[in-house]
Amino acid sequence: MASLKRPSGTESSEVKSLNTRAVNAERRLHNAQNQLLSTEERIAALNQKNALADSKWAARVKEYEARLKAAEERVKRERQGSKERVFELENNLK
Repeated sequence: MASLKRPSGTESSEVKSLNTRAVNAERRLHNAQNQLLSTEERIAALNQKNALADSKWAARVKEYEARLKAAEERVKRERQGSKERVFELENNLK
């Protein structure tokens, strides 16, 4: 029974090897978790930056749409005014 309780030399080195592998695996796990956390923080920062840039572009698009609409209305009024002016001039000729 005493021999069962005491590990033999080969078992001892096997246990040490397994412990070393477990420690290395835990170290790699912690490194991977730290890298994951760092990457997630960078992604969050990039997403925030992109959201800000997207909102700026959306504001620009709205501004240009408003300018385009105003220009189209101005052209429409000018055409209508010119049609009226042509009609008046034709009436004056008659």
